[in-house]
Amino acid sequence: MRTLVPALCKLTRLIKLDISLNDIGDPGLECLAAILHHLTAMKVLVLSWTRISDRGISSPIKALPHLVQLQVLDMSSNNIGDSGIVSLVQTLCQPSSLDMKQNPPGDKSLTTAPHYNTTLQKLDIGRNKGVTGAGLGRVAQVISTLPALTRLDMSGPWFTPTHLSDTAAMDLAKALPRLPALEVLNLHRISMEPAGFQAVVLNSEAGKGRQSVKLKPILIQTDQHVMTVVPGNVKCQRTHKQRRLDCA
Repeated sequence: MRTLVPALCKLTRLIKLDISLNDIGDPGLECLAAILHHLTAMKVLVLSWTRISDRGISSPIKALPHLVQLQVLDMSSNNIGDSGIVSLVQTLCQPSSLDMKQNPPGDKSLTTAPHYNTTLQKLDIGRNKGVTGAGLGRVAQVISTLPALTRLDMSGPWFTPTHLSDTAAMDLAKALPRLPALEVLNLHRISMEPAGFQAVVLNSEAGKGRQSVKLKPILIQTDQHVMTVVPGNVKCQRTHKQRRLDCA
């Protein structure tokens, strides 16, 4: 990465960078992060399978506010834990730096509405070894401030399912109606109690507080099922060969 980074720094019009399946680790990501703020035209950033951890993820998090055109972010299949994933999503969900200047914390005299991230369409944080159900629960609490999301992957690690408590599942269910563009929610290797699972699948909060916004069908993927959920109209059909349950 130390050899590649100087060349990347000159590509200010670069719109896609895919470094997946390269063992750059935290040191390599730290090198890349140092020049990310120059790549403001970036729309797709893929860093899956690069063996990065919480230590490494802290560096690109600082550069994210500069990537104002980012539409796809893939940080999947790494060694990131709760701290790193939550910090990443919280940064993505924060108002822009301009809004922070217009609305300083604690200043109630300004009424400018904050502009949240309206460009990010696909976010993959799945299959990270250190992420627990508690971490995903914290992600669920803030994810609704990414209104342009069409695809969200929160899958558990490859070999050990991650358990999502009822509280965390309910938080996720409440977030879904606030993501009007969401089409795919990937929950492979995520275990839930019946009550939490039902809340997510049936989207029990759908329609409340949405006024004129129409909720789109959401494709929910789990290890054994693929469900197209339309609130108020759920019909199921199992395809044994593909181990799928289609609901619409």
